[in-house]
Amino acid sequence: MVEELWVLGGLCPSCALEGVATIPNTTGTGAGRAAPPSVDDITPHFPGLEILELLGAGGMGAVYKARQPQLDRTVAIKILSGHLSDDPTFVERFNREARVLARLSHPNIVTVFDFGTAGPYCYLLMEYVDGVNLRQAMRTGGFKPAEALALVQDVCAALQCAHEEGILHRDIKPENVLIDSKGRVKIADFGIAKLVGAGAPADVTLTLQGSILGSPHYMAPEQIETPGDVDQRADIYSLGVVLYEMLTGELPIGRFALPSQKAAMDARIDEIVLRTLEKEREARFQSAEEVR
Repeated sequence: MVEELWVLGGLCPSCALEGVATIPNTTGTGAGRAAPPSVDDITPHFPGLEILELLGAGGMGAVYKARQPQLDRTVAIKILSGHLSDDPTFVERFNREARVLARLSHPNIVTVFDFGTAGPYCYLLMEYVDGVNLRQAMRTGGFKPAEALALVQDVCAALQCAHEEGILHRDIKPENVLIDSKGRVKIADFGIAKLVGAGAPADVTLTLQGSILGSPHYMAPEQIETPGDVDQRADIYSLGVVLYEMLTGELPIGRFALPSQKAAMDARIDEIVLRTLEKEREARFQSAEEVR
């Protein structure tokens, strides 16, 4: 079973959301980036929560593990980059778009329970996933083709649900695919790239109004060439990159080999992967349901 990869791999469940908040820093560790607020910093602003620990931090903000005593449940709280809450335009957009994200309801999507501003912080209160992210799972020894395809079916189901609500992910990558301790797949950070927009530092490649939103190695060509004109097919391209990486352990960069040339698998998988990775979006699968 797929879940054996992480259940038996000895990975730390509390690390599951670390990759969700963390974006690789291409300019050096901590360069140009303020330290995330400490647990003590944010605790006074959330009297209904017990803030337990910092799980991870990056250009978009920081994620903390917390407990809601009144409901006796563990949650994750994402504090967006501090300077954003000083911008009234951002706060208005945050409230509008977070309301849309909170409407997403699907077993393969991390649920947003609440959102708002508290003191100097804009926050999202989310479902806590006790498990690992796909990047961590791949490091335990990789996926067999059948396991990779089964996982991608769940990702497709999540994407289709979001796309039908008019929400693009814009940043599908292994760090945003979470797998809980029972082997269930959860996609995190839907719409966060668009939400954060202009407030993110340059190394995150996130800006607003016709600028780049996403992680470079996983982005569709049109996200770089015409970032103001993207649709659900950009997410499909990113999914293709993730699938190729799961199957081969490599990224499809330059003149890349077919998956069946890198590992033992049915050559028919090549056609599926190549179609998700078509440079021209008209030649790709047109919906996540079609990929599934």
